[in-house]
Amino acid sequence: MCTDTPHNVQGFKVVGLKYDNESKGVHQLLWKPHRVKMYSKYKPADCTLFVVNVPPYCTTEVFQRLFSVYGKVRWVFFHKKPNSGPPPTTKYPRISPLPVVTGFKVAYVVFIDPSGLKAAMSVPAHTVLVASSSSPLTGINKWQAEYNENMMLVCITRQEVKDLMEEYDRKTQAKKEAAGNLEADEDGWVTVTSMKKKKPRLAKVGELKDTKSKKRKNKKKQELVNFYAFQTRQARMDNLAQLRKKFDEDKKRITQMKASRKFRPY
Repeated sequence: MCTDTPHNVQGFKVVGLKYDNESKGVHQLLWKPHRVKMYSKYKPADCTLFVVNVPPYCTTEVFQRLFSVYGKVRWVFFHKKPNSGPPPTTKYPRISPLPVVTGFKVAYVVFIDPSGLKAAMSVPAHTVLVASSSSPLTGINKWQAEYNENMMLVCITRQEVKDLMEEYDRKTQAKKEAAGNLEADEDGWVTVTSMKKKKPRLAKVGELKDTKSKKRKNKKKQELVNFYAFQTRQARMDNLAQLRKKFDEDKKRITQMKASRKFRPY
């Protein structure tokens, strides 16, 4: 099928993508080799293809099928945004599964051999891929499939729970050993380890004086001033009386200065 879109855009190969054979609309995928300065064993530069504008209906199985035409695919990683680091992993996928990347996203297709990357970059112009090889599940059939996928096998879940509890016990034991084994054992005995005590340092005379003065200052700060209401009123009245007394003294001093003034031209 031919399209009118350009074959290369800023170093990206432009490849068409249809949902199924009956779809009339053609979506555009853009990909190019993954080139970063930081090395990652999960995304080696000579075997990794960076794909953008990936639609929501593209899954890991779909990409493995589409790109297996160019070479054997080792991994397919989806991210919401470009990410050169390692993909997120979890030890216990049943108990703490990874969040699913929804909506439009980017993908990293890692081939086993560099020839797969070269073959993907040499696709002919106006290539159109088909995402779905069969009719999609809809309605109650889709709900049944999603429900069955969410069901956890008892044997796998039991093994994950066992591994998780063993890891927890190891961490708890390590914390106890770091704390010095101060907890009582089955017989009620507590193992106490000897700890060296520091000898008290003799203080100098000047330091003793400083500490005493600091204690006095702290004691003064801790004393409550004008705790009761009548104490506050009395303090205000005393302050007002002092201001009046000072005003009268200043007035007398100004009067004396005026009286002692004499005209002395010579």
